[in-house]
Amino acid sequence: MRYLGVHLDGTGWIPAWPPDAFAIAAAFLRRTGTYVDLVNSRGSTVRSSKTERSPVEVGAQWREAWTSTLLGKATLSIPAAIEQWWKTFCRGLDRSFMDAARDSQIVAAAQSLCVASDIACEGLGVTPSKDPFLAISQAVLDRNERRSFCMSITPDKLAVLGKQHTPQRGCTIRSLTHHLSLYPPSEIKAYWAGPFEPAMGELDVLNLLLLPWPTDVKASDFRIVARRLSDAGSDTSHRYFEYHPSSHVAPTVMGRRVACALANARAHADKIHGIVLPELALNSEQFEAVERVAVAEGAMLISGVRTPASESPKGMPLNMCAIQPLGLTAVPLESRRRRSRLWDETRRVQLKHHRWCLDRNQIMQYGLGGRLPASRDCWERIFLGERTIYFVTLGSWLTVCVLLCEDLARQDPVADVIRAVGPNLVFALLMDGPQLRHRWPSRYASVLAEDPGCSVLPLTSLGMAKRSRPRDSEETPAADRSSVIALWRDAIFGERELLVEPNHDACVLSLVCRSTREYTLDGRGEDQSHFPVFAGAYSFRSEGDS
Repeated sequence: MRYLGVHLDGTGWIPAWPPDAFAIAAAFLRRTGTYVDLVNSRGSTVRSSKTERSPVEVGAQWREAWTSTLLGKATLSIPAAIEQWWKTFCRGLDRSFMDAARDSQIVAAAQSLCVASDIACEGLGVTPSKDPFLAISQAVLDRNERRSFCMSITPDKLAVLGKQHTPQRGCTIRSLTHHLSLYPPSEIKAYWAGPFEPAMGELDVLNLLLLPWPTDVKASDFRIVARRLSDAGSDTSHRYFEYHPSSHVAPTVMGRRVACALANARAHADKIHGIVLPELALNSEQFEAVERVAVAEGAMLISGVRTPASESPKGMPLNMCAIQPLGLTAVPLESRRRRSRLWDETRRVQLKHHRWCLDRNQIMQYGLGGRLPASRDCWERIFLGERTIYFVTLGSWLTVCVLLCEDLARQDPVADVIRAVGPNLVFALLMDGPQLRHRWPSRYASVLAEDPGCSVLPLTSLGMAKRSRPRDSEETPAADRSSVIALWRDAIFGERELLVEPNHDACVLSLVCRSTREYTLDGRGEDQSHFPVFAGAYSFRSEGDS
């Protein structure tokens, strides 16, 4: 069991910091599967024989002890029950996992440490507050490059992040906590951004401006390329393609278009809180122009961004998403307007994890047979770099993350950390056909909606939706559904297709927060969990009368 943490060396170290205790105890329960004992008759957390307090009571005492210490009112005194449970847990140090798992006292001690840690960490990472415990938690997070709330355990061994949803179906280690998520190291680096305090306080409604651009995608925007110079003329079973729009929109023009769309959106919403564009919608210069507009107008910006091969690693284009929450935060307007280090600190950039493979059916569906060989699979030529995911928290009820097209469908390896954290809202930026209930984005969105309870918004471009021409049979063309540019899915009310009316190229999506109670494996249901749910959608022309 010693590999679980750096301090499991028998020297008498006790985890005074709750996320550290949780990381080690939860890793043991996860590795052995003994957390399931909590739903069996023999499984339970234990009261301390010294204090006769339950883990819930001990967790509250632990938080109070840290608060008093940080306020300078007392020196830190770890609850006696924590020391007792930890000493019991450490009896398994020199035993194998399975041998330790057969010791009911060791298992109960680990369960109790998890529950007490979870109670002590209420609000961790999701509550903008001057609470001293939460403030020191943010300092610890910053020291760990925003990868973990652990104080004495490096993220390369175990990481602990915040949490928004506790799964209500099934039985996993994720079902044990309301406030803490365990993230064992993997090839995905997960980062926690925030919590950012919204400028207007807690959001009663979240209005998103969806811009399904470009509205026209030409076949000439796709071209066959060699993966490397050495591949030229090679006989392989597949080819590589790049997407590069043949029509260029100047960054200043793009910025004006978005500003005009924001002005016209006011006919449908008093305030736009976020602007969302699909995969590959903007190049880097266009994103910077739109970013200036979003920050000035007080809106968060989420967009797919493309970078040409000439400016990218190993001579390959980049396909990435950029998240800029600065406009929505409580940072004073004059500070937001100045392009400075603040902009770079709040902007998050995430590379796509998986390449898109166009097979024969898709090449024909998108009318690309004259540009891409339908006799072979055609792979997207992009640079695959370090795999990351960012969880951005705004206020106490909204944590968002972003997936890029294939990353929604190919959920390995990112799905584990998404399910652990349970973000309230997942944006899926796509380069895909119409977002219909029976198509693949709907299937994968429903998986995340069911477990852990995320609301999911897949969004594609109107141009790609128009190119999509699937057939009901070999002879009969399917009905034109190209106006369905997005799909909304939440765990409360289910699914809804979002479309734009003829000649419209923008949509305002309004969301509200629906709060409900979620329960842990040990029966704790005092926490309120939050679900963004559909509250209206209105399409319009971004430039002109609707």
